[in-house]
Amino acid sequence: MLKAIIIDDEVSARQSIEKILQMYLHDVIEVVASGDNLTDGISFIKKHDPDIVFLDISMPHQSGLDLFNYLDTVNFDVIFITAHQQYAVDAVGLGASGYLLKPIKPKDIVDAVLKINLKKNSSNNNNINQNTDVAYNTCKLLVNHQKGVHIVSYNQIKAIVADGNYCKIYKTTGDPLYVSRTIGSIEENLPKNHFFRTHRSSIVNLNFITEIDKEKNLILLSNIEIPLASANLKPLIEELSKLANNFI
Repeated sequence: MLKAIIIDDEVSARQSIEKILQMYLHDVIEVVASGDNLTDGISFIKKHDPDIVFLDISMPHQSGLDLFNYLDTVNFDVIFITAHQQYAVDAVGLGASGYLLKPIKPKDIVDAVLKINLKKNSSNNNNINQNTDVAYNTCKLLVNHQKGVHIVSYNQIKAIVADGNYCKIYKTTGDPLYVSRTIGSIEENLPKNHFFRTHRSSIVNLNFITEIDKEKNLILLSNIEIPLASANLKPLIEELSKLANNFI
């Protein structure tokens, strides 16, 4: 949920923005404070750490454009509100995420907020993917055996298949490893954007899939055949398409 602050010396403008947000975007954004001057607005920003600030430009004594002079860092999006088109260039030049012309139209507010929300969600997803990519390329799976511990890098695991009381780990090199761990306990530690549970008894590394046999419900990883539950076919294709440059 995004947090918003509204700063506008016109009561009707503040009420209009808040009403539009509640009516159309109540599940996306919440107004945590509103005020009629820049001084109060700066106090609200420091207190509430908002995601978006709706800020009027023309206010008595101070211009909304002066906001950036009072803050060392601006880690939120600013949507300027103005009745004068000529301020738009200044607003964008200062790094505003957008500007709204009075009288305020619901569609303009909705479009501006959804654009910011999409940007934030994309940024969060990218951070998650970057973190899991680091784990995939640097972290290792440690599994006990009679003589000690096997150490296998995540990016060297092609597939994991449950086999009775053991799991068989197929690697890029060497013979498969047999380990006395459940497939679920191994799955918990694997980067989810690289490994996929194809069946109750199998996990595959998406990067090593060479073919999917829809008729036989099998996945091929070079010379290894892995079972695929029919219900997992569509989710598997979706995950593979995220890693591919294109999909036909």
